[in-house]
Amino acid sequence: MKYLFWRGNSLYCRYPIPGCPRKYPIGIFSLGTPADRKRCLALGEKMLAGIRTKAAEGKLFDKLEEKRTYTPTFRRIARRYFCNRLRAKKSGMNERYHLMHSYRHFGPRLAREITRDDVEAWRQHMVRAGASINTVNNRFAYLGAVYAWANSESRQDRRLNWDPTTGMKKLPGGAVRHFLLTPTKFERNYSFLRDGQRAKEGTRAKHATPWSSTPCPRFALFYLALWETGRRPEEVSFYTWEMKQELEIDGRQVRAFFVPPAIAKTDEPDIVPVSERLWAEIMQLGYRSGLVFRNQNGDRWQHWERHKAKLERRFGADCGWIRDTRRGFVTRKCEVEGFDPAHVRAISGHRTNSIFERYRIGNLRNIFRVVDNAGPNQTQMEKTA
Repeated sequence: MKYLFWRGNSLYCRYPIPGCPRKYPIGIFSLGTPADRKRCLALGEKMLAGIRTKAAEGKLFDKLEEKRTYTPTFRRIARRYFCNRLRAKKSGMNERYHLMHSYRHFGPRLAREITRDDVEAWRQHMVRAGASINTVNNRFAYLGAVYAWANSESRQDRRLNWDPTTGMKKLPGGAVRHFLLTPTKFERNYSFLRDGQRAKEGTRAKHATPWSSTPCPRFALFYLALWETGRRPEEVSFYTWEMKQELEIDGRQVRAFFVPPAIAKTDEPDIVPVSERLWAEIMQLGYRSGLVFRNQNGDRWQHWERHKAKLERRFGADCGWIRDTRRGFVTRKCEVEGFDPAHVRAISGHRTNSIFERYRIGNLRNIFRVVDNAGPNQTQMEKTA
């Protein structure tokens, strides 16, 4: 009986071994040429002879206690980090971009052979190449996150127990963005996106459109939703009509989006209140199913560089970024309207207070106001003294 046979280019064996299937691969693969197949058959016969000898001596199931050291390359642990850590995100474009540089630089090297000096040389090389300090620090943070993930693997034999970034700090000199999208600037941008701008008389061609900037009411609605909810653009772009619910609180009818955990990145569904202004604009839409904030093709908003470029051409760098709506929401609600920061954070969806404070501009002004001005209860304190 022939115990060796081919399945494609893989060599299989049918020698009966208790606990194994009737036909099992033996780990020998051929390139497909006749000469290589003969070579693989010779290796298979040698392996089969060893199996027969062990079976006759009763040593077939003796296990060799060999502890193999886990020595992965950086490319391997970076792939495991990206697949396991970031697969639940709706978009990993930023993470993929910052992780790509360390992946290309350290990819073929063994993860244990990368030292602190190698990491520091890599950072200085990026600085000399023209990368900003903030960008270098972001890439360095993802390098540390890859090693932290490799050191916390659930399987003990897969843990790396090595981290060259331990004790290293971010490069000093990073710029902090303090641009604030004020209500005046937002209303100016919103009106420009919604109504567009007509071309001046005598400045357009005969058959050209009458617009120097075409109106885009759909994106203007999306822009308004970011301003009124304080949420991330990627999250708001996934809101559907099925998430909308109406509630009655204190005898008043209110509306909210109940966002699933997969979109809100929380353990439980997140409640996003809808303001009266935003609701009035939503009710003017001519559809009641699918995505609420959709583009002209019926898809969710993913790219808004064209609209941002229109604002920059019209108002310059003073127009702000699309994500500045979130910073404007947090600052407006806390500093101008005086709401409880804990309630504002619950609406904006920030998971940690440290990140929430980055979006709240004006803390330094408030600190000095504490020592410069007498508080509202100063007179009452003097009476009770």
